[in-house]
Amino acid sequence: MKKTFISLLLLFACVGIQAQSNLTGRVYYNANVAADKMKEITQEAKKEAANAKAEAVKKAEEKKKRKLTDAEKAKVEKEAEKAQKMAEAILKGTRTGVTVTFKDEKTVVMKMEMKIDDEAMKNAGIGWAKRKLIHAATALSPSEKAKYTVKDNMVILEEGNEKDTMYLSNDGKYLSGKLDEDMPFKLTRTK
Repeated sequence: MKKTFISLLLLFACVGIQAQSNLTGRVYYNANVAADKMKEITQEAKKEAANAKAEAVKKAEEKKKRKLTDAEKAKVEKEAEKAQKMAEAILKGTRTGVTVTFKDEKTVVMKMEMKIDDEAMKNAGIGWAKRKLIHAATALSPSEKAKYTVKDNMVILEEGNEKDTMYLSNDGKYLSGKLDEDMPFKLTRTK
């Protein structure tokens, strides 16, 4: 009984090790890796809205070199509020997808795709021509190839002199890392 149990443990360990060392053909994806960061930025912007209005009034007074009338002040505050709402609408409508594809035992392809919802831009007051330019700019999804090695649950990417590390979950269903210092991501295995 004890030998059978030990044999089963060794079998599962070997399967787990092999599953994580040969990643060929695996695809990991997240439709919006920046969702949490966008929520955080939106919340911070809402907190700063009062300060933004005050700052806009201050700048308008400096420009006119006098105190604003109540009507002028109301107009400046309304414009600041409109700009705030526009920024929030764009943040809510922005999506950043990431796909990581392991092509073979040594090559990985990472693709980032950014989309901004057209309706969100319309609601933010962005005109047709500007929306088309934004869509064209975000349609160019950068794709990067890199070499990788696997060590335990770490996937170490090497591109020239630069190295980056991502981490596989124990069951191999998730791949996580950081796009930058403030933006961690977690991708789910789709293939």
